[in-house]
Amino acid sequence: MGAFRVMWRQYPRAVKILFPVYALCFLFATWNHAVDLRNGGFLPYTYAPLPFNIYWTSLTLLDPLAALLLFLLPYHGMVLAVLIMVSDIAVNLYATYVLFPGAMMPDAPLLSQIAFGVFLFVTVPIAWKRLRKSQIEKTA
Repeated sequence: MGAFRVMWRQYPRAVKILFPVYALCFLFATWNHAVDLRNGGFLPYTYAPLPFNIYWTSLTLLDPLAALLLFLLPYHGMVLAVLIMVSDIAVNLYATYVLFPGAMMPDAPLLSQIAFGVFLFVTVPIAWKRLRKSQIEKTA
C-alpha cells in the first residue's frame, strides 16, 4: 500500500481528479448490476438474447476491475474503461432502439451513460498524456 501512495502522490493533478471520477462511475454501474443479480439471480436479463445477458452480467466484474486497474495499472485501466464504455453504449443503443424499441432503457439512464462515455473518451487521452509526461520527466 505504501508504494501505491508514493505512486499516487506523483500523479499529475488531472489524473488525480479524473481517475476517482471514472472509478465512482464504474462502481455505480457495478452497484446497478449487482442489484440486478441480487433480484434476478445469475444471468438476470432473461428478456434479452443470451449474449446480451452474459455481457451485462459480466459487467458486474468488469466494471470494478476497470476501477481498480485505474489505480494499480493505470494504462490498462484506461484501456479497459474505454473498451467497456464503447461496448456498453453500443450494446445498450442496439437493445434500446433495435431489439426493444421504446421498451428497453429509459432515456435518462441511457443519456447519462452516453454522457459519461463521451466524457471518458475526451479525457482519457488527456490523462494518458499527462501520466506519460510525468513519468518521462521523472526518468530524465
